[in-house]
Amino acid sequence: MNGLNRTYPVVCAPEVVVERVAGAVGSRRLDNSSVATPETIAATGFAVRRAVAGGEDLFGLSLRAAKAAMSGTAPDEVRGVVCATFSNRDRFPGLSVRLASALGIGASAPAIDLQAACSAYPYALYVAGRLAADAGGKVLVVDGDVQSSLADGSDPSTAPLFSDASTATLVSAAPDCGAVSEFGFVSRASDALSCAAEGPIRMDGFKVFSFVAADVVKFLRGFGAGFDMFVPHQANMYMVRQLAKGLGLEDRLVTCGAEYANPGSSSVPLALALRSRPGRALLAAFGAGLSASAATVRVAPGAALGLA
Repeated sequence: MNGLNRTYPVVCAPEVVVERVAGAVGSRRLDNSSVATPETIAATGFAVRRAVAGGEDLFGLSLRAAKAAMSGTAPDEVRGVVCATFSNRDRFPGLSVRLASALGIGASAPAIDLQAACSAYPYALYVAGRLAADAGGKVLVVDGDVQSSLADGSDPSTAPLFSDASTATLVSAAPDCGAVSEFGFVSRASDALSCAAEGPIRMDGFKVFSFVAADVVKFLRGFGAGFDMFVPHQANMYMVRQLAKGLGLEDRLVTCGAEYANPGSSSVPLALALRSRPGRALLAAFGAGLSASAATVRVAPGAALGLA
C-alpha cells in the first residue's frame, strides 16, 4: 500500500479506463409523495424512485445494460465478468456466470460475483482492472440491485429512497502509460445500515450521515486533486452536495439521484452513464457496513451511453 495519509492508505494499480458505461432502470416511476412527507422529500432530494414491473428482474436489467455496453465489442474481446450485487435471486449460478453465458463470453473467462452493498463499485473496478491488466483485454463490470422488494413500504426512513437499476461498465487497463488508478477501502461492522437475507433494509440516517460527514470526507481527502469529475454514491442529494463542498469539488459534482433516487452501488456507474464526460474522475461509494470505497479512473471519450 502507498499511503497518501496515515489514516487511510490507498492501493495503486494500473490505470482503469472506463471505455463504455450504460444503465437500465425499473420501468415503474413511483411518486414519493405517497410514502414521504414534503420535508423528507426536500431533505433527501428524492421526489421519485424507480421499481421493476411485472416481468422485469435483476438479470433482465443487467442483460440490457451489458448488451449496450458491449455494442461493437466481440464477446471474445471480453476477458472476464465481475458482478457487484447483493440482491441476486439465486445463490448460484452467479449473476456473472449467467450473463457471460447469455452474452457469448467464453467459458474460460473468469466470472465472479462480489458483495459490498453501497460500496461495491470501486471494489468491482479494482478486481476488473487487475484482470484486464493481467489478461490484456477488456472486462465487463455489472453493478445492479433490485431493492424494491427489500424496502419496507411502511418505513418512511427507507421507503422513499431505494430504486431498482443495473449498469454495465466495459473497462480496460493502461499498464504502460505511467498513469495509475488509486483505490481505497474502509470496512466496519455496524447495524446503522443493514439488511437481513430476506430484508427489510434498516437504516439509522443520523449515524450514516455522521459517518459520511466525518470519516468519508477525511478518507477522500487522501486522493489528491486534479479531477475533472467527482461521482459519489447517490445516497441523499443534500448529503452528496455537502460531501462535494467539503472536498472543494462542488463544480465537478456528477449526480443522477434527483431522477432515480438511490439505486444502491449502481448509482455511481448510473451517474457516469448519464452525465459523465471524458477525463479523470474520483468515484466514491459509502454506506452499508458501515463502509466506504473510492477509485480514481479515466473516462474515455464517448463512454457515457445513457439508458438501455
